[in-house]
Amino acid sequence: MTERQVLRGFLANIDTIPPLIVTFQFNPETLSDNKTVNFADRSADLCGDAPDKQYIGGGNRTISFQLQLHGLEQGANALNPSGVDNGISTELAKLRSFLYPKSDAWASINALFGGEGGMRLNAPPTCVFGFGTCILECIVTKVTITETQFNSALAPVRAAVDIGLTVIEKGALYELDK
Repeated sequence: MTERQVLRGFLANIDTIPPLIVTFQFNPETLSDNKTVNFADRSADLCGDAPDKQYIGGGNRTISFQLQLHGLEQGANALNPSGVDNGISTELAKLRSFLYPKSDAWASINALFGGEGGMRLNAPPTCVFGFGTCILECIVTKVTITETQFNSALAPVRAAVDIGLTVIEKGALYELDK
């Protein structure tokens, strides 16, 4: 009898080398997928009928969910130990990285050593969100971390993380999802 493996959701930044992948320890219990459309009142016609609505454009498709992160007891995670007693600091740092602008590492180093300053402001990276049959390119718009338990070194070992995504509605992944 073959063992069945549980599918896990993920967020990935495939623009980095190596790719930065956050695999969900526990899949979210609920996931909100919202799409808005915009309408405007149209003037009444000559017959005096009440105004009706006219479609003026689509809004963003947003996805939101909550992740639960749980660190392991000291020494229990020999394959992927983190800096402080196997806390979840590394996973939290990965999630936060989706909000920070991409930077040119060489320009940053050059500026530190008195070179030409003035780094350009880049947008945060896009990510690939995977959950079951849904695989979409997105922008992370919100990461709210609530740390709920700490180890003896005060490193977080449990947290609830609220994630907000805006779907990029172009490209092959979006077309496949439609």
